[in-house]
Amino acid sequence: MEEVIIFKTSVTAYLIELVDILFAEDYFSYKESSQEYVNKLYDNIYADLPKSIKHHQTPLKLKKYGNFYLKVKGSKRTMWYVFFDKYNHRYIVEFITNNHTPQGAHFNKL
Repeated sequence: MEEVIIFKTSVTAYLIELVDILFAEDYFSYKESSQEYVNKLYDNIYADLPKSIKHHQTPLKLKKYGNFYLKVKGSKRTMWYVFFDKYNHRYIVEFITNNHTPQGAHFNKL
């Protein structure tokens, strides 16, 4: 059976906005580079989520974001945390954050 990955509307909206945020805050000199970074993030989620042998259980304090999470490397200094729920062969991406946020900082302590 084919694996299906569905992004909540709020996650898709955030990733679209992330392109502008990264460019506006000078993480990238060109908007195209910001778009490539976000596209790579999407690609890594699509590649890694269904292939991951073991999905990590979300810590209790962060369960409101999804029952499982996947770590996706963004850069040398940024690790993304993709929170999701799974039903049979469907993965629903509920929330995404990185290690520079209060939610992601929780993982820095582990």
